[in-house]
Amino acid sequence: MKRAIFLLIAVGSFGFLFAGASAYPEKAPTAKKTPKEVLAAYVAAIGGEEKIRQIKTLVLVMEAEVQGTTVEMSTVRDVVNLRLMQQVVMNGNVVQKTVVKNNEGYMSAMGQVQTLRPEELETLKTNIYAFPELHYEEMGFSMKMGENTLIGGEEAYTLHITNKEGLESEEFFSVKTGLKLKMMTEVAGDVIFSDYQEVEGILFPMKVAISNAVLPVPMETRLIDVQINQKLDDSLFE
Repeated sequence: MKRAIFLLIAVGSFGFLFAGASAYPEKAPTAKKTPKEVLAAYVAAIGGEEKIRQIKTLVLVMEAEVQGTTVEMSTVRDVVNLRLMQQVVMNGNVVQKTVVKNNEGYMSAMGQVQTLRPEELETLKTNIYAFPELHYEEMGFSMKMGENTLIGGEEAYTLHITNKEGLESEEFFSVKTGLKLKMMTEVAGDVIFSDYQEVEGILFPMKVAISNAVLPVPMETRLIDVQINQKLDDSLFE
């Protein structure tokens, strides 16, 4: 069950993912921008703060091929009521489901149901927001700039982020476009975002590639459905 959570965390959000404590080498920052400026550029690039704050519910459906089998991964966010549902479906069957509501949550997988530990709950609560980057400061995250690097041949700002519990991650944002190109966490591994396309005035990465020690081979996922501000059935969160 502990390993199962990485998949939902990795594909369920285009925002911030804390998957576990990790230590990154300290490098002298070379970027001239501040973390706040980098995040502001990202928010502006994907559609702007005003439009993002108008998102009250968001449904994302992604698809991938795993050893010849199609896997569908869905994330349902209810920003107003602070509810989240993530599930993985294979061959028409739900093989993993996670629900967060009323400040508690559970995960079911392979016939087992487990209450989320406090650190897992805090991670997934962060992902209730459509784009958590807009809320880093209010959630108490500490941020600092790292050394600029190349991601797929494109220069990127490096942002070191630590949550209130001390869990760390790195995020990489394009110097040219402001878009998020990659993120790194201990359990979710390397997550690369590409092929941004507009849906109702907001840019979403249509391709997300995930590489980590749990996956036998890197997983390429495709965003196949985006629903913004649709009415959600309460049964989704049962």
